[in-house]
Amino acid sequence: MEIIFSAFLGEFAHRSIAFIIKKLSEEAASLPSDEHLRRKLLRVRIIVEEAEGRQIRNQAMLEQLKVLRAGMYRGHYVLDSFRYQAYQDDDKDDDHGAVSHSFALSKFNPAKRIQLCGERRSKGGEKELNQVLRYLEVIISDVSEFVMLLNGCPPLYRRPYNTYMVLEKCMFGRHDEIEHIIDFLMQKGLPGTEDLGVLPIVGPAKAGKSTLIEHVCNDERVRTAFSQVVFLTEADLDERLTNIRDCGTIKHQKQASYQDERVLVIVKVNGDIHEDILSSLYSAAKGCATNGRRIILSQEAYWYFFKALAFGSVNPEEEPKLASIAIEIAMGLSGSFISGNIVANMLRANFNAKFWSMALACAKEVSQRYCFIFGAHPISPLQNRKIVRRLNGSNDYCLVFNDYQVVSAQNEAPLITFQEVLLGIVEPHGKFDVVAWKSPIPPHYTYIFSCEIQKAPKLDVQKHISKHHN
Repeated sequence: MEIIFSAFLGEFAHRSIAFIIKKLSEEAASLPSDEHLRRKLLRVRIIVEEAEGRQIRNQAMLEQLKVLRAGMYRGHYVLDSFRYQAYQDDDKDDDHGAVSHSFALSKFNPAKRIQLCGERRSKGGEKELNQVLRYLEVIISDVSEFVMLLNGCPPLYRRPYNTYMVLEKCMFGRHDEIEHIIDFLMQKGLPGTEDLGVLPIVGPAKAGKSTLIEHVCNDERVRTAFSQVVFLTEADLDERLTNIRDCGTIKHQKQASYQDERVLVIVKVNGDIHEDILSSLYSAAKGCATNGRRIILSQEAYWYFFKALAFGSVNPEEEPKLASIAIEIAMGLSGSFISGNIVANMLRANFNAKFWSMALACAKEVSQRYCFIFGAHPISPLQNRKIVRRLNGSNDYCLVFNDYQVVSAQNEAPLITFQEVLLGIVEPHGKFDVVAWKSPIPPHYTYIFSCEIQKAPKLDVQKHISKHHN
């Protein structure tokens, strides 16, 4: 009797579980594609955040984490673009009905926007949504071994902020690079050899190289492995180097025995280092390695970063109009972290559709005008001149002809900010310096802009085009 009862309970439990799974599968299948993608992204985010709190030394696991993170960024970008496309299309319709030189803003009609969200789903957007959904399903199906191995990885000494982009206290999008550098630093040379390891970190100006190194130097693993961390600049290299320990700036130092003493030397230069300087810097190595780590951020990852900065603790899904504007603004910032922080701070301080729409309209107008005059993007990192339209209702624009960075504790910064100039809070004359942005994370640089207020010249675009064709 007991055997029959146990068999009955087992069969009942099996059929109950199968019924529940079937119901959940049917419910998931009946969900809209965007909601299905949102749930998949939540699962990926859980895995990524857990992995970022672990010390991963396995390069294959780091590669898989990179794939997961890239899939998460791409999924969020496609999902947001799909959901807010209706608002962008409606703004374009409003723009066609407006005068070309006017910045008049269309009135925000929530009922109209909600209706449009249900009607304007482009086939291309739906197709891309389903492609990303299938891609995430594939990488999630292959993640079971990754999660199992992740449990064997020790936790970080200091877990990264889960809301780091809102708190603005942690570096974004550089987990892979940090782990790669630390893994390189943890490798000890063979006993009896004098070769020194060199890892170049290359990238454009203000891409975050110094911040990346600062995070590496503050890691407990690096501080434990090295008895001294020395920072050298080009000025230090110009001097005669006799003892590394007596040159540059000492960022970290601890007592260690002679056998366990290891020194990490960080050299910051613009361009290549000549071989004679390298020879004076260290005698064992004959040259500099050609491969290194490049600072690159995808468009999808940049949107993930900018969205969190601009909205802070506000859920973008509750402000779809603002989210649609933010996407367009972010795509025009060329992946610049400094520009992203400046613009996001202004948007967050003026949290209304009218101001955000005006910022977007001014950005579009400036981009067209700048390309017309200089043949380049207004905030291109490759250009020395940058142009930004003021948001005070005037016809003025701010020409930025020089920018540089200083350490806040060592140099006095200007009293006025770039935001105050753009909003018309202050009216400086001639050429002047402003604080563009103060970084809240090490090495706590203050970014200074040298600016000048100018009137926007009147451009006869049609006349220019006719002249060009003739």
